Amino acid sequence: MRINITKIDGRQEPFDADRINQAIAIAGHDLVDIESKITQIATETELTLYDGITTKELDQAVINACVQNIKDDPDFDKMATRLLLKTIYKAVLGDYDNLTELTTKHQQGFANYIKQGIADNILDARLQLNFDLNELSQALILQNDDLLTYTGLSTMQKRYLVKNSQQQLMETPQYFFMRVAMGLALHEAKATAIAIKFYKKMSTLEYLAGGSTNINAGTVRPRLSNCYLMDMEDSIDHIGKTISDIMQLSKATGGIGLSVTKLRANGSPIATNNTASSGPIPFLHIIDAAIRAISRAGKKMGALCFYMENWHYDFDEFLDLKQNAGDEYRRTRTANTAVYMSDEFMKRVQNDGWWYLFDPRETPDLVELYGQKFSQRYQEYIALAEAGKIQRYKRVKATDQFRKIIVALQATSHPWLTWKDPINVRNLNQQAGTIYCSNLCTEITLAQNKDNISVCNLLSINLARHLTTGQQIDWDKLADSSRLGIRQLDNLVDINQPPVPEAKNFDQANRAVGMGIMGLTDMLEKMGLPYDST
Repeated sequence: MRINITKIDGRQEPFDADRINQAIAIAGHDLVDIESKITQIATETELTLYDGITTKELDQAVINACVQNIKDDPDFDKMATRLLLKTIYKAVLGDYDNLTELTTKHQQGFANYIKQGIADNILDARLQLNFDLNELSQALILQNDDLLTYTGLSTMQKRYLVKNSQQQLMETPQYFFMRVAMGLALHEAKATAIAIKFYKKMSTLEYLAGGSTNINAGTVRPRLSNCYLMDMEDSIDHIGKTISDIMQLSKATGGIGLSVTKLRANGSPIATNNTASSGPIPFLHIIDAAIRAISRAGKKMGALCFYMENWHYDFDEFLDLKQNAGDEYRRTRTANTAVYMSDEFMKRVQNDGWWYLFDPRETPDLVELYGQKFSQRYQEYIALAEAGKIQRYKRVKATDQFRKIIVALQATSHPWLTWKDPINVRNLNQQAGTIYCSNLCTEITLAQNKDNISVCNLLSINLARHLTTGQQIDWDKLADSSRLGIRQLDNLVDINQPPVPEAKNFDQANRAVGMGIMGLTDMLEKMGLPYDST
């Protein structure tokens, strides 16, 4: 069957197998047994073709053929990455005949990209005013694109590379790294020199900024924080404000942790209108719908984790939020859930004791307490309940509730287990108050209240890129990355513009930053060290 290829301008021309073979050969020029790989990919690609297929679809078909073979040979990952890079280069820079021409176009096009981004009201005008664009363009290292994997590049293309209003790519990977570097060096006295330092660290994958930073750095809306931690108060006004704040934070690409322990239980009286509360679950369903509706900068759905302490009267319903069956209006399909457990509970599990569940309206200070103070006050509430002085409470075996938690976790992967006492006892900022919850990913623990939405700004050091030629840890390089990473994060706090004032207040007052690590397994593999070795 004769197959024609539809060009971008609508013209059609016959399919040329030699052109495809040549593109595959270039992508695998330095790989072992490239001839058999060319034959394999070309054959598998031709099986997917149809008459009238577009050039864009053809390019993707070749990439897909490589991707489906990565599981058998990692060389196909390199080929898929290079083929995807070629499509990105063509979209941003136009056609080119060789690497020299590509490098020239790459450098010459950088200043135009910055200026066009500013003209389109996408990039911050200070990227042109505060920097020497010619010097920055000369600092671009096109060869560093070959450090990327297919998954990394594909994620970068979908989520991080800047697009114009027609959703056409404006950035190559190295433009992206330089934009982020510039966006985090805006306030530096020697902005160009510092931007190049930041760029080299990120371009060589020695460290990487957090996702929100990658999306928004250098743009007209620098929402650079990844993590927000919130507490919902038991009032209709604050519930409404919290929902609005969540929508704004989600729009700004933030991941959110939200404590809902303070909300009174289902059936609890409301004095202002002499009715009964519907409990926290319906409000959680509303929030779940909101984060599904408000995408994070158009890149992906919103992400949030609800936290509840397991002494809450409605905790059984909270456990069921992620169940597949049941009333859809009492389920959350997008948001995650986490249980915030105390040492007191685990002691009662260990001793096969009773566990009491209370309405927060009648036990409002439990959420504020941890450690021994929590245990003492909890026991006092038990005594009041048994004396008939507390209206709404339940008594269950602690082992039964713990079993329910574990069964739910096994069945739905929720709720995640987090620990109130260790988190608060080890809190370095005790003066800030009680920590009611962690963040979306459960690794950030900062105090929050109705006047302060906790904020954390992230960066990760890639340990696998901090080895000497002898495959030993390069401590000097690691120290340099750590110092420069902290400088980059500190700059971020000054440049950052969280979308709600409670988050801005916290960010400026606390300047919380998180510098993590990745690539540990890769580093150990290169060093020849078993993971469980001593």
